[in-house]
Amino acid sequence: MTRWRHLTVAVGIIPALAIYIGVMVWLSTLIMEIHFLVDLVFFVVAGLAWIPAASAVVGWLADHEAE
Repeated sequence: MTRWRHLTVAVGIIPALAIYIGVMVWLSTLIMEIHFLVDLVFFVVAGLAWIPAASAVVGWLADHEAE
């Protein structure tokens, strides 16, 4: 039974993303209105930074499903 991996990912990724979003919102309040370009770079980087971690988790799930 490898279905526990699906449950682990489903239960774990939602709180992890919520914590990540909370931290990014808190950091954004610290740098807001410094300069337009600083805001732009921050939001682009913060918006894309979670993708490698999420893809690693999905890759782990896919690797173990192939077995």
